[in-house]
Amino acid sequence: MKVAFFIGSLNRGGTETLVLDTFRRKEVLPYECILIYRSEGELSEAYRATGVPMFRVKPPKFKIGYVTKLRRLLKEEEVDILHTQTHLNAFLGVFCTRFSRVKLVVTYHGFTLSFLDRVYTQLGLWFADASVFVSRYVQNWYLKRTVFAPRKRCHVVYNGIDFSKFDKPYQTPDFLKKDVETSPETVKMVMVGNFSTARSQMLLCQAIKALKERNAGDIRLFLVGKKTNADPEAFDNCVNYCSENGLLDKSVFFLGGRSDVPAILQHMDAFVYATNRDTFGIAVIEAVASGLPAIVNDWEVMKEVTNNGEWASLYKTMDVADCADKIEEFVKNKEQRKEAALRNAEAVRQRFSIENHIRNLSEVYVKTLGK
Repeated sequence: MKVAFFIGSLNRGGTETLVLDTFRRKEVLPYECILIYRSEGELSEAYRATGVPMFRVKPPKFKIGYVTKLRRLLKEEEVDILHTQTHLNAFLGVFCTRFSRVKLVVTYHGFTLSFLDRVYTQLGLWFADASVFVSRYVQNWYLKRTVFAPRKRCHVVYNGIDFSKFDKPYQTPDFLKKDVETSPETVKMVMVGNFSTARSQMLLCQAIKALKERNAGDIRLFLVGKKTNADPEAFDNCVNYCSENGLLDKSVFFLGGRSDVPAILQHMDAFVYATNRDTFGIAVIEAVASGLPAIVNDWEVMKEVTNNGEWASLYKTMDVADCADKIEEFVKNKEQRKEAALRNAEAVRQRFSIENHIRNLSEVYVKTLGK
């Protein structure tokens, strides 16, 4: 069995990291694999280091020629399955595999928001030999909104994470050593995620303000994430709110994009998160797998990835007061919660490991090929 993974650029992102972590285990994969992509990116060298054959196919001005190139490559490489990861690539995959022996598998990581994406999705769901969803929540979202999704071809396969990077000992991050004065009584909490309308760092800032007014203790919130071009107001509004309320660089700290998240998690007391429309929750899973107590809102997919709140404390979505209450409860029972978090870490690692992802996805491949 030979699988061609088809992605766009090799820039850093959740999908690109997932495929990269899969390739890093190519010696134990139960299938051969190749990579087809359109443009280079910051992960290009990491991909080449895996030794997986890579084929860059750049779209020509004549778009039909692109499909022709892809079809020729699939035939020359004797590919059995083309696995696409985006709505556009699912659309292209339909034409690349029609009237050929190659089966099409499409993974849906998020929702279709634009009209064009919805068109691509309808075609992908109808013609794909297997549709893979990263959570039951995402699968149900699609099945409720389209009649072009044969249910027997639908599968839920959770994303997999390489947890080994969280097991190394890391030095204290520079910002804790140089820029932030803390004491043994300080409670350090972190949220990881770029600023956008998909998340609500603002709610957490409001909860920190409420806790400050309650004199609930020395609680510090560290926000890891970049200001995005698509939603710059999400970042600006947060910073302005913290500045106006005396929280900036005192109780709330904006760290920007960071490449040392495992080290940061290792030196925190808890993880907090607020989502408006996440479809999986990698940051939450990584935090819980690191042994951190987690406090997240009861968004449907967060209930799913925390085993209905067994592995994290859930607060009511968009409820600042309830979020503050859950944080205060953690502060009062910090040691007991830390002990429980260490037990939760093992359960999370078993369900969401990259090895489990590879095994479940391989079963989909085998079923799709009818073997």
